[in-house]
Amino acid sequence: MLKLNKFEKLDFILAGLIGLVILLFIFNTSHLIGFVRDEGFYMRAASLKADWFESIEESFLKGNFIEPFRKENIDKYFRYNREHPTLMKNLFGFSQYLLYRKLGWLSFAGSARFVAALFAMLTAMMIYLFGLMFFNRFTAVTSSLMFFMMPHIFFHSHLVCFDVPILFFWTGTFVLYALYLNNRSLKLAVATAVFFGLGMAVKHNVFFIPVTIAPLWFVMHIIKYRKDPESAGIKGFFKSIPIVFWLFIFVSIPVYFLQWPWIWYDTVDRFMWYFNFHARHVNYTNYYFGQELATAPFPISFPWGMTLFTTPVIHLIFFIAGIYFFVERTVKEKNWHSKEIYISLIIGSLFPIALISHPSVVIFGGIKHWFTGYPLMMTAGVFVVYRGLSILFDRFGRKKVLIINSAFFIVAAMALVPLNVKFSMRGAAFFNKLIGGAQGAAELRMQRNFWGYDILDLVPELNRVAPRGSVVYVMGGYEGLNWNSFQYLKREGIIREDIRGTNSLENADFAFFFYEKQNEHILNEIGMEFKTLRPLAVTETDSVFYSALFRREK
Repeated sequence: MLKLNKFEKLDFILAGLIGLVILLFIFNTSHLIGFVRDEGFYMRAASLKADWFESIEESFLKGNFIEPFRKENIDKYFRYNREHPTLMKNLFGFSQYLLYRKLGWLSFAGSARFVAALFAMLTAMMIYLFGLMFFNRFTAVTSSLMFFMMPHIFFHSHLVCFDVPILFFWTGTFVLYALYLNNRSLKLAVATAVFFGLGMAVKHNVFFIPVTIAPLWFVMHIIKYRKDPESAGIKGFFKSIPIVFWLFIFVSIPVYFLQWPWIWYDTVDRFMWYFNFHARHVNYTNYYFGQELATAPFPISFPWGMTLFTTPVIHLIFFIAGIYFFVERTVKEKNWHSKEIYISLIIGSLFPIALISHPSVVIFGGIKHWFTGYPLMMTAGVFVVYRGLSILFDRFGRKKVLIINSAFFIVAAMALVPLNVKFSMRGAAFFNKLIGGAQGAAELRMQRNFWGYDILDLVPELNRVAPRGSVVYVMGGYEGLNWNSFQYLKREGIIREDIRGTNSLENADFAFFFYEKQNEHILNEIGMEFKTLRPLAVTETDSVFYSALFRREK
């Protein structure tokens, strides 16, 4: 067994305070980020779920406790966006139902983004739990704060999407599983299974967890565990299977099923539709060192290269140090159960990147589909740096070593502040110094941005110059602004209510354009239709353009 640290009263206070700081920080910076493509779908789905909660309230008040759960009502409220389970959409919808419709405390979009901020808070607290129990309190505090100083993480933490929530459940499942392996507690086994079930209810990423940790246990059993007299033979093999694996079946699957009313009816057909949708998921074209990634096979280096160039250098140091730590401990650890713990943490860190490396796996854009592994290796890396500094300056005494460590990490955090300020409105476009920042990435023909959200700097000019009833082209059929997102920008009062949207340039007085290689033909069409390619306004960082507003010449 590994010797782990225990939570003390101080740690509950610190974890809660850090979580609250992250919650307030993320929620109160939400106005900096426009609505990304996926948010348009999920906020619409949230509205349907809010309607469902209202129907439940009305039915229950009448004493009818069955009506909201009948097939026709489930179909009405859950058919839309059925390609994803509904845990997060239910939470977004319930927040909208309660905080926007009933109490009026938050706006339509703000109520949904509040849930996103809550999951950022929970993620910070989970990182604190991992950092404290496996390392020390200094690592726990530092890691849970510095995680959100990665521009891509800061950006995604605001969104009415599934990416930070699934990061939370992925990390939490591996942390709880590692704790379970350390003492085989039934309570931890149940907690791991429940967490895994909730993760499945968010997104299919976590389906790969049993596929990786079960073979790991089997290999360990063949190599070492079967030599234990109690584990010998067929009977011993089945007795030695970790109980958490059985609970994945008998606890996780019911948790998954209960939260998704859509599959309560016609279960096999509906689940197979869901499975086939993701098995044949569409690829979103993007560019990687000038190579158009439109169809498979894709370069194995893509997720590794994108991680290398889209992560702040200080965090890269943590990542590398963290993996080194897990590998070193795996090699040096004599207890095979402890080896299994460290290997499982390596899997939790690197498998998401390795999966996307497969040439046939479609690329959805950005780094969000593999950053689930970042918290584990980053936290271990923070400890490695802390321990290294402690050893280096050990002769100065414990208090001075703590001061030196604190000073080092404060300086590192301060160095990250300018990066986050510069990319606060477009964190998905961040590239680090290793590639030359935004300019270097543009010169090397990397994808500039994703998901058509980056128009907030353009809107003031549109609102100022557009005559009443003007029509703006939103580029919704391409890598542009989602139609739902455009409507919600109006609903939030960001775009004037009288301005109408269109997906046809012929009907437009103004046009949004998003600077991506695959959108070049749209720019040509704007030039021909509007008789100008001189923008009224552009969004830019370090003279790299991301989006523009054009007006038709009279």
